[in-house]
Amino acid sequence: MLYFSLLYDVVHLVYRTIAKYSLENLVYDASLVIRDLIVILIIFKITRPKKKRTKFKHFHNAAIIAEMEREYEKALEIRNEGLNLSGLSNAERAGLHAGNGGTYLYLKDYNNATFCFDKAFELVQEEKFPYDKQYIEVIDSYVKANRKEDALKLVESLLQRQSYHKKFKKLEPVREKLLTKYN
Repeated sequence: MLYFSLLYDVVHLVYRTIAKYSLENLVYDASLVIRDLIVILIIFKITRPKKKRTKFKHFHNAAIIAEMEREYEKALEIRNEGLNLSGLSNAERAGLHAGNGGTYLYLKDYNNATFCFDKAFELVQEEKFPYDKQYIEVIDSYVKANRKEDALKLVESLLQRQSYHKKFKKLEPVREKLLTKYN
């Protein structure tokens, strides 16, 4: 029904533009067409079935969108749902855990953040992964969760990865700070 209304309004707009051009008629007819398009779009959005998430990237992207919309609990739920998928690689599973850790870190829930980071690093302990400057924040979350010894172990583990990625050397000052501050 709405499609017919839209078609009628478009034909009417074209006819009046060609036959009886008037700026008032043009604005009025164009607003009717825009109204019809908006109503159709809204109905389409409401009635469109949700796509079922079946892959890592679906969960990863949906969680990021939820975080951008400041729906942090929803982001955590999405990632946790993704962790139930069979067939995920260790790196993908670690990515979901690390994402949850980052969300908890943002929420200043350092205990849950470090719990998630533990799971992530455990899953990829045999994998080669690149350096990321966010590791400093991750290590700091261990300190804030009163897990200073675990923070030091994590730094030591990451520093060993210099054998394949030299940027891990950037964590040496963090190790020195941890050694001097907490020993």
